[in-house]
Amino acid sequence: MIAFVEHPEALASFSGNAFACRIRATAAAYGFAHPFARFWVQGREAALCLLDDVMILDARAGADFDELAAFLPAAGARTVLCSAEAAQALPFPRRATGEIMALRERAAPVEEAEILWDPSPRLLYPLLCASQTASFLPPPFEPFYLDLSHRTRHGAARSAAIRAGDSLAACAICSAKTEEAAVLSAVAVRPDVRRRGFGARVVLALAASLPVDTIYIFRASGENEAFYRTLGFTGHSHFAELDVQERNNL
Repeated sequence: MIAFVEHPEALASFSGNAFACRIRATAAAYGFAHPFARFWVQGREAALCLLDDVMILDARAGADFDELAAFLPAAGARTVLCSAEAAQALPFPRRATGEIMALRERAAPVEEAEILWDPSPRLLYPLLCASQTASFLPPPFEPFYLDLSHRTRHGAARSAAIRAGDSLAACAICSAKTEEAAVLSAVAVRPDVRRRGFGARVVLALAASLPVDTIYIFRASGENEAFYRTLGFTGHSHFAELDVQERNNL
């Protein structure tokens, strides 16, 4: 049975993957009193977080996927981010797929004078827009600004950037952070300064500053694998983004 969550203890048993990290970091940042951020559990088999209309699902072995399939649209989810294994058990078409990579071994923190820590989202956003690709579309500015600012103030997010000239050259954003794991949600390099090492330096600086066991990144299929492997990331699992508004004929 799916139950509404009102206390962080209900999510304490969920860990060990990027979905659990994102769910628990959202709960730590927003708490349980906001109507736009809601949480549920299905026993110890699944945890769910709905932020606006995007559902993050951490489903384990033994989850009741029939119940989840009926619940997701009823809860107001338009899209669901989940593991590839969970996606196979749910009757919704896939919008996107990719690999989750993990970084565990990393260098000790190094103080780089040129690193800007937690710059304003107003500075980060133009860089994200300049790095747009077919698989990476920057979110609307206002939700991005409000969410990252709020998470940073509450210790659930951290970002780093390097400036070159009059604007930022590269940035890396950790938008979910718990006591044991973190998720990098964006890495961007200005087109005119690419292949100069800015991206690698900002990712490694941010990673070294995060006091967690594992850092995850969601990598779109066919993009940037060599870059992340060079930095020490290895394959961990696979994810899928599902369109809840449509159902497969299973």
